[in-house]
Amino acid sequence: MLDAAIADLAAKAGPAGLLCLVVVLILLGRLLPRSAHEDRVGDLKERISSLEATLATRDAELRVRGEQVSRLLGQGDMSVQVLESLAREAGADDAVVE
Repeated sequence: MLDAAIADLAAKAGPAGLLCLVVVLILLGRLLPRSAHEDRVGDLKERISSLEATLATRDAELRVRGEQVSRLLGQGDMSVQVLESLAREAGADDAVVE
C-alpha cells in the first residue's frame, strides 16, 4: 500500500519532486534512520531514568530535613519552657532576697 502511494507520488512529482520532499523531511527531522531514532529514544530513556533517580534522592533528603525540623521545633519549645521557668525562679529568688 505504501509502495503504491510512493509510486503515485513519483509519477506525479518526478525525481526532482521526490528529492525535494526527502530534503524537506530531513530538514524537519521527520526522516531519520532507524538506528539514529533508536539512539535518540535510548538517550531520552536514560535521561528520564537519571532524572527519576535524582528526584527520588531529593525527595528522601527533603523527608529527612522535615523530620529534623520537627524534632528541632519540639526541642525549641522545651527550651523556651525551661528558660521561662528559670526566669520565674530567678524572679522569685530576687523577691525573697529583697
